[in-house]
Amino acid sequence: MQAPTLLALSLLVTLSPPVAAATALERQFELIVDVDAEQRWQRSDKKYGEQWSKSTTQQRYEILTRLRADPELQVRNLLDPDLDTRLEAKTIHLARSAKKMLDASGKPIRIPATPQEQAALMRRMQLDQVACKAAPACEFGVNLQYAAIFAAMQYPEALEEDTVPGRYMYFLRYPGCPSRARVTLTMNIEGVRYNKTVDKLVPFSEQRSADTLDNFEELLLCSHYTAVIDTADPQRPLYLENVHIPRPLGETVYTERGGTVRRNESQPMPSAVLEWVSANLQHAATAGSISGEVPLVLPLNGNSTILGTSTGIAKVKMSWRFSEPGTPPAR
Repeated sequence: MQAPTLLALSLLVTLSPPVAAATALERQFELIVDVDAEQRWQRSDKKYGEQWSKSTTQQRYEILTRLRADPELQVRNLLDPDLDTRLEAKTIHLARSAKKMLDASGKPIRIPATPQEQAALMRRMQLDQVACKAAPACEFGVNLQYAAIFAAMQYPEALEEDTVPGRYMYFLRYPGCPSRARVTLTMNIEGVRYNKTVDKLVPFSEQRSADTLDNFEELLLCSHYTAVIDTADPQRPLYLENVHIPRPLGETVYTERGGTVRRNESQPMPSAVLEWVSANLQHAATAGSISGEVPLVLPLNGNSTILGTSTGIAKVKMSWRFSEPGTPPAR
């Protein structure tokens, strides 16, 4: 078994211990996204002619969750646009967070100094992982302990105190964070395509719908979010990672040749829209709104198994706010 890579270590940032509520700064993230899209699909077939469809959809996503930060300012940006800088910041944060937890548990970190000690560390890690017998709480502790050690091995300065003033605040998930997601969606697809059973082109239609309100408990939603506030940037202080929008469960009704099939299944948000939302919130003001048109080259219903060409535009409106809980809406 190899030691965790720097990328793997960066992914373990969510293992860091939650900030104590007594000292935490809490912020609420609110996001609303409206989508109005139209798309055409076509496929030319020498034997059967043109297959085509026209799709329209209206979707609305409302996300609310909370994150907490230690009031101590940090020197490094946990979500720095530069990948190497970001991974270094995450690794150092992980090592320091784990050190605090392990010191409190009476198991302080000791960094292997020789190849023999490093080999012994790897063997001990393997034995500890096996001893967990797949118990989640045990694996959490083992992963945290060894991730911190390997982080400190890669960055010895990780456990040293910074000598320059900090400017960044890390907002992370915490147990019991209140979270809510409301999604409404309608989609209509009509067209003509080849049916193998009758060996000819036939009309078809597909309707999708969803209207869900989910109250998430514990870490089911806020664990997908990490935010950083740059206190030295009054214009665009917010850095946001992993804009996560749950896919709602809804109904799909497919009709062809007089037969109808109904299915309950998760309904897709256009991937290009999610990419657009994430890109605009990667570095932004703490509150704002924006609209734009997003090209759609993948099918709106998420079915990319049928060959052909899809073209269309999604008109998107988005508003967001990262503020203290209870802040009155902006007027």
